[in-house]
Amino acid sequence: MVRGFSLADEMSKLHHQIGLILADGSYKVLQFVGCSHRAGVSTIVREFASAAVNHYGKSVLILDPSCQELERRINFNVTCEFGWFDTDKDELPDKAFFRFGDSNLYFAPISVHASLVAPSKNIDRNLDLWAKLRERFDLILIDSSSGPKRQEAVDSFHNVDGIILVLEAGKTRRESAEGVKKKIQAAGGVILGAVFNKRQYYIPDFIYKKL
Repeated sequence: MVRGFSLADEMSKLHHQIGLILADGSYKVLQFVGCSHRAGVSTIVREFASAAVNHYGKSVLILDPSCQELERRINFNVTCEFGWFDTDKDELPDKAFFRFGDSNLYFAPISVHASLVAPSKNIDRNLDLWAKLRERFDLILIDSSSGPKRQEAVDSFHNVDGIILVLEAGKTRRESAEGVKKKIQAAGGVILGAVFNKRQYYIPDFIYKKL
């Protein structure tokens, strides 16, 4: 994050930069992968989604492979009644996702204990599902806070248009980041760049503004 810019401003800037990298504008699915346990991936994903909805007028779906972890239930106390497999029968129904108010922001869990269970064994069904999601939403964000530790996150690497690594500034070890990078590349993922979260500035604002 850059000193003097809010997180919302930074995410709007990141959205623009990704659009420049993927210049054809065809990207639909982005995956944010944490390089350490407390990198703050969910915060980045939520703010990025908010920027896409509020600043760019997009409909956004957040997919969360690790929402069933106890500490994350506090942040995502969401249940969806419609199953992932049922989407094969017809168009994607709204009840397959949790909608935040009247906004164009939606959320869905990916877990064996949640409504949406990824059909990783059936390639044809997987491809059909991703095609439906791409048609339904302008942008799909996968929140992989646990990094490549969960199989659901790894299974997504080759289905996304780009991957953004999230590092905790000053704490994520270089070796850890390199390890995550290698796993993503081995699975066929395309890394677009990295975000340093939780940066700290030790110079007071009134001094910084005079520099």
